Amino acid sequence: MRARFLAAQAPHSGDWLLALPVANCGLRLDDEAVRVAVGTRLGLSLCVPHNCHCGTLVDAQGLYAMVCKKAPGKIARHHVFNDIIWRAFDAAGIPAVKEPSGLDRQDRKRPHGLTLIPWRGGRSLVWDVTVVSPLAAFYVDREATDAGTVSNMAATRKTEKYSKYSTLSSAYQFEPIAVESLGVFSSTALNFISELGRRICVHTDVRETSYLFQRISIMLQRFNSVLLHDTLLVDLPDL
Repeated sequence: MRARFLAAQAPHSGDWLLALPVANCGLRLDDEAVRVAVGTRLGLSLCVPHNCHCGTLVDAQGLYAMVCKKAPGKIARHHVFNDIIWRAFDAAGIPAVKEPSGLDRQDRKRPHGLTLIPWRGGRSLVWDVTVVSPLAAFYVDREATDAGTVSNMAATRKTEKYSKYSTLSSAYQFEPIAVESLGVFSSTALNFISELGRRICVHTDVRETSYLFQRISIMLQRFNSVLLHDTLLVDLPDL
Protein backbone atom coordinates (compact mmCIF):
# COMPACT_ATOMS: atom_id res chain seq x y z
CA MET A 1 0.00 0.00 0.00
CA ARG A 2 2.87 2.39 0.75
CA ALA A 3 4.24 1.86 -2.76
CA ARG A 4 0.88 2.94 -4.22
CA PHE A 5 0.77 5.99 -1.93
CA LEU A 6 4.25 7.11 -2.98
CA ALA A 7 3.44 6.51 -6.64
CA ALA A 8 0.31 8.64 -6.35
CA GLN A 9 2.45 11.53 -5.08
CA ALA A 10 5.06 11.26 -7.84
CA PRO A 11 5.16 13.89 -10.62
CA HIS A 12 2.88 13.08 -13.58
CA SER A 13 1.62 9.77 -12.16
CA GLY A 14 -1.90 11.20 -12.04
CA ASP A 15 -1.84 13.04 -15.37
CA TRP A 16 -4.55 10.74 -16.73
CA LEU A 17 -6.91 12.39 -14.22
CA LEU A 18 -6.21 15.80 -15.80
CA ALA A 19 -6.60 14.84 -19.45
CA LEU A 20 -9.65 16.02 -21.36
CA PRO A 21 -11.48 12.89 -22.62
CA VAL A 22 -11.02 13.68 -26.33
CA ALA A 23 -11.26 10.42 -28.25
CA ASN A 24 -9.69 11.81 -31.45
CA CYS A 25 -6.55 12.67 -29.48
CA GLY A 26 -6.37 9.28 -27.80
CA LEU A 27 -7.14 10.82 -24.42
CA ARG A 28 -10.39 9.04 -23.60
CA LEU A 29 -10.57 6.02 -21.31
CA ASP A 30 -13.57 3.74 -21.43
CA ASP A 31 -15.50 3.02 -18.25
CA GLU A 32 -13.72 -0.26 -17.58
CA ALA A 33 -10.28 1.33 -17.97
CA VAL A 34 -11.29 4.05 -15.51
CA ARG A 35 -12.50 1.42 -13.02
CA VAL A 36 -9.21 -0.45 -13.24
CA ALA A 37 -7.17 2.77 -13.07
CA VAL A 38 -8.94 3.98 -9.92
CA GLY A 39 -8.85 0.54 -8.31
CA THR A 40 -5.15 0.09 -9.05
CA ARG A 41 -4.33 3.53 -7.67
CA LEU A 42 -6.28 2.91 -4.45
CA GLY A 43 -5.49 -0.79 -4.02
CA LEU A 44 -9.09 -1.96 -4.41
CA SER A 45 -10.33 -5.35 -5.55
CA LEU A 46 -10.61 -5.51 -9.32
CA CYS A 47 -11.76 -9.06 -9.99
CA VAL A 48 -12.59 -12.43 -8.49
CA PRO A 49 -9.40 -14.43 -7.78
CA HIS A 50 -8.78 -16.75 -10.71
CA ASN A 51 -6.10 -18.60 -12.63
CA CYS A 52 -4.36 -16.75 -15.44
CA HIS A 53 -4.16 -18.54 -18.79
CA CYS A 54 -0.52 -19.28 -17.89
CA GLY A 55 -1.72 -21.16 -14.80
CA THR A 56 -0.68 -18.64 -12.11
CA LEU A 57 -3.20 -17.44 -9.53
CA VAL A 58 -4.36 -13.84 -9.98
CA ASP A 59 -5.48 -12.23 -6.72
CA ALA A 60 -8.45 -9.88 -6.30
CA GLN A 61 -6.27 -6.82 -6.91
CA GLY A 62 -5.06 -8.26 -10.22
CA LEU A 63 -1.39 -7.72 -9.41
CA TYR A 64 -0.16 -10.65 -11.44
CA ALA A 65 -1.76 -9.19 -14.55
CA MET A 66 0.97 -6.52 -14.62
CA VAL A 67 3.84 -9.02 -14.61
CA CYS A 68 2.62 -12.03 -16.61
CA LYS A 69 5.23 -12.59 -19.31
CA LYS A 70 2.73 -14.30 -21.60
CA ALA A 71 0.22 -11.42 -21.69
CA PRO A 72 -0.33 -10.40 -25.34
CA GLY A 73 -1.19 -6.87 -24.21
CA LYS A 74 2.43 -6.23 -23.27
CA ILE A 75 3.54 -6.36 -26.88
CA ALA A 76 0.76 -4.00 -27.93
CA ARG A 77 1.64 -1.62 -25.07
CA HIS A 78 5.25 -1.54 -26.17
CA HIS A 79 4.33 -0.62 -29.76
CA VAL A 80 1.85 2.08 -28.67
CA PHE A 81 4.34 3.61 -26.21
CA ASN A 82 7.07 3.65 -28.85
CA ASP A 83 4.67 5.18 -31.36
CA ILE A 84 3.86 8.03 -28.94
CA ILE A 85 7.56 8.87 -28.65
CA TRP A 86 8.10 8.64 -32.39
CA ARG A 87 5.15 10.93 -33.12
CA ALA A 88 6.40 13.38 -30.49
CA PHE A 89 9.70 13.68 -32.36
CA ASP A 90 7.78 14.37 -35.55
CA ALA A 91 5.75 17.07 -33.79
CA ALA A 92 9.02 18.64 -32.65
CA GLY A 93 10.27 18.77 -36.24
CA ILE A 94 12.84 16.03 -35.67
CA PRO A 95 12.66 13.22 -38.25
CA ALA A 96 13.02 9.79 -36.66
CA VAL A 97 12.51 6.13 -37.48
CA LYS A 98 11.32 3.22 -35.37
CA GLU A 99 13.50 0.11 -35.03
CA PRO A 100 16.13 1.34 -37.52
CA SER A 101 17.80 -1.28 -39.70
CA GLY A 102 21.58 -1.44 -39.65
CA LEU A 103 21.81 -0.71 -35.92
CA ASP A 104 21.33 -4.25 -34.65
CA ARG A 105 22.88 -4.87 -31.27
CA GLN A 106 25.08 -7.88 -30.72
CA ASP A 107 22.01 -9.72 -29.39
CA ARG A 108 20.38 -9.12 -32.81
CA LYS A 109 17.78 -6.77 -31.39
CA ARG A 110 17.28 -3.28 -32.74
CA PRO A 111 16.94 -0.06 -30.74
CA HIS A 112 13.36 1.13 -30.55
CA GLY A 113 14.07 4.34 -32.43
CA LEU A 114 16.64 6.70 -33.93
CA THR A 115 16.56 10.41 -34.76
CA LEU A 116 17.82 11.15 -38.26
CA ILE A 117 19.37 14.47 -37.26
CA PRO A 118 21.47 15.32 -34.18
CA TRP A 119 19.62 15.60 -30.88
CA ARG A 120 22.41 17.03 -28.74
CA GLY A 121 26.17 17.42 -29.00
CA GLY A 122 26.19 16.68 -32.70
CA ARG A 123 24.96 13.10 -32.18
CA SER A 124 21.70 11.48 -33.16
CA LEU A 125 19.65 9.92 -30.39
CA VAL A 126 18.88 6.23 -30.00
CA TRP A 127 16.02 5.44 -27.61
CA ASP A 128 14.55 2.41 -25.92
CA VAL A 129 11.17 2.33 -24.15
CA THR A 130 10.22 0.02 -21.29
CA VAL A 131 7.37 -0.33 -18.78
CA VAL A 132 7.92 -2.09 -15.43
CA SER A 133 5.52 -2.96 -12.62
CA PRO A 134 6.53 -1.69 -9.15
CA LEU A 135 3.93 -3.99 -7.58
CA ALA A 136 5.72 -7.17 -8.63
CA ALA A 137 6.83 -9.22 -5.62
CA PHE A 138 10.49 -8.69 -6.52
CA TYR A 139 10.14 -4.90 -6.56
CA VAL A 140 7.43 -3.92 -4.09
CA ASP A 141 9.70 -3.58 -1.04
CA ARG A 142 12.12 -1.36 -2.92
CA GLU A 143 9.36 0.81 -4.35
CA ALA A 144 7.96 1.30 -0.83
CA THR A 145 11.10 3.27 0.08
CA ASP A 146 10.93 5.81 -2.73
CA ALA A 147 8.69 6.31 -5.77
CA GLY A 148 10.56 5.79 -9.01
CA THR A 149 13.07 3.30 -7.63
CA VAL A 150 11.92 0.56 -9.99
CA SER A 151 11.83 2.74 -13.11
CA ASN A 152 15.29 4.09 -12.27
CA MET A 153 16.56 0.52 -11.94
CA ALA A 154 15.08 -0.34 -15.34
CA ALA A 155 16.70 2.73 -16.91
CA THR A 156 20.06 1.79 -15.43
CA ARG A 157 19.79 -1.74 -16.79
CA LYS A 158 19.02 -0.42 -20.27
CA THR A 159 21.95 2.00 -20.15
CA GLU A 160 24.36 -0.71 -19.00
CA LYS A 161 23.15 -3.02 -21.74
CA TYR A 162 23.71 -0.44 -24.49
CA SER A 163 27.08 0.61 -23.09
CA LYS A 164 28.33 -2.88 -24.02
CA TYR A 165 27.89 -2.11 -27.70
CA SER A 166 30.78 0.25 -28.43
CA THR A 167 29.54 1.13 -31.93
CA LEU A 168 26.21 2.41 -30.62
CA SER A 169 27.53 4.07 -27.46
CA SER A 170 30.25 6.03 -29.28
CA ALA A 171 28.30 7.13 -32.34
CA TYR A 172 24.91 7.87 -30.79
CA GLN A 173 23.43 9.31 -27.64
CA PHE A 174 21.33 6.70 -25.85
CA GLU A 175 18.14 7.51 -23.93
CA PRO A 176 16.30 4.89 -21.85
CA ILE A 177 12.63 5.87 -21.51
CA ALA A 178 11.51 3.86 -18.49
CA VAL A 179 8.17 4.28 -16.74
CA GLU A 180 6.27 2.25 -14.17
CA SER A 181 2.79 0.85 -14.77
CA LEU A 182 1.53 3.20 -12.03
CA GLY A 183 2.77 6.16 -14.07
CA VAL A 184 6.04 7.01 -12.31
CA PHE A 185 8.85 8.00 -14.66
CA SER A 186 12.52 7.35 -14.11
CA SER A 187 14.49 10.53 -13.48
CA THR A 188 16.14 10.35 -16.90
CA ALA A 189 12.82 9.74 -18.67
CA LEU A 190 11.22 12.62 -16.77
CA ASN A 191 13.93 15.00 -17.98
CA PHE A 192 13.86 13.64 -21.51
CA ILE A 193 10.08 13.83 -21.95
CA SER A 194 10.13 17.36 -20.52
CA GLU A 195 12.78 18.43 -23.02
CA LEU A 196 11.00 16.77 -25.93
CA GLY A 197 7.80 18.52 -24.90
CA ARG A 198 9.55 21.88 -24.80
CA ARG A 199 10.83 21.32 -28.32
CA ILE A 200 7.29 20.56 -29.49
CA CYS A 201 6.07 23.78 -27.84
CA VAL A 202 8.31 25.79 -30.15
CA HIS A 203 6.22 24.63 -33.10
CA THR A 204 2.73 24.40 -31.61
CA ASP A 205 0.98 24.94 -28.27
CA VAL A 206 2.81 25.92 -25.09
CA ARG A 207 0.87 23.16 -23.30
CA GLU A 208 2.32 20.37 -25.45
CA THR A 209 4.61 19.16 -22.66
CA SER A 210 1.58 18.53 -20.46
CA TYR A 211 -0.26 16.86 -23.34
CA LEU A 212 2.66 14.53 -23.98
CA PHE A 213 2.76 13.38 -20.36
CA GLN A 214 -1.02 12.92 -20.44
CA ARG A 215 -0.89 10.75 -23.57
CA ILE A 216 1.66 8.47 -21.93
CA SER A 217 -0.33 8.39 -18.68
CA ILE A 218 -3.56 7.50 -20.53
CA MET A 219 -1.73 4.78 -22.47
CA LEU A 220 -0.50 3.18 -19.25
CA GLN A 221 -3.94 3.16 -17.64
CA ARG A 222 -5.59 1.79 -20.77
CA PHE A 223 -3.17 -1.12 -20.95
CA ASN A 224 -3.42 -1.86 -17.24
CA SER A 225 -7.03 -2.69 -18.03
CA VAL A 226 -6.03 -4.68 -21.12
CA LEU A 227 -3.51 -6.72 -19.13
CA LEU A 228 -6.07 -7.50 -16.44
CA HIS A 229 -8.52 -8.73 -19.05
CA ASP A 230 -5.77 -10.81 -20.68
CA THR A 231 -5.80 -12.94 -17.52
CA LEU A 232 -9.56 -13.34 -17.70
CA LEU A 233 -9.56 -15.10 -21.05
CA VAL A 234 -10.95 -18.60 -20.70
CA ASP A 235 -10.93 -21.50 -23.10
CA LEU A 236 -14.34 -22.35 -24.45
CA PRO A 237 -15.34 -26.02 -24.30
CA ASP A 238 -15.09 -27.96 -27.52
CA LEU A 239 -18.45 -28.36 -29.23
